[in-house]
Amino acid sequence: MNKIKLEYHQEIDNKIVKKELEFEEDLIKVPYSKASLFVSKVKGKSMQPVILDNSLVVADLSQKEFEDEAIFLIHKDENMWIKKASLIEQKEFFVSINPDFSHLVYKKEDCRIIAKVLIYFENEN
Repeated sequence: MNKIKLEYHQEIDNKIVKKELEFEEDLIKVPYSKASLFVSKVKGKSMQPVILDNSLVVADLSQKEFEDEAIFLIHKDENMWIKKASLIEQKEFFVSINPDFSHLVYKKEDCRIIAKVLIYFENEN
């Protein structure tokens, strides 16, 4: 089995620590660009119960096309957000999964897609 190993940085005890995420290549079930993969740590509960606070997501920078029901990292209001793409009344939006954050609905035209999330892992830290 081929493995994918990705570096990322995490703040631990007020220090930035370099870490690695390693996983089996076949865990990703959709086409992707290996050179465009990166890891990001999720902060917040807006995507629970699917993606938990502090989870690690692997995203593909080469995939920036809106795809209904897919999860993306997007840029809006000087922040990076993780949201689900959703067609609502034939219009494209990014929404939260957690009903407690249902007020976080962003029009696609107000956002910039950074990358499509391909897989996610719970993180103990």
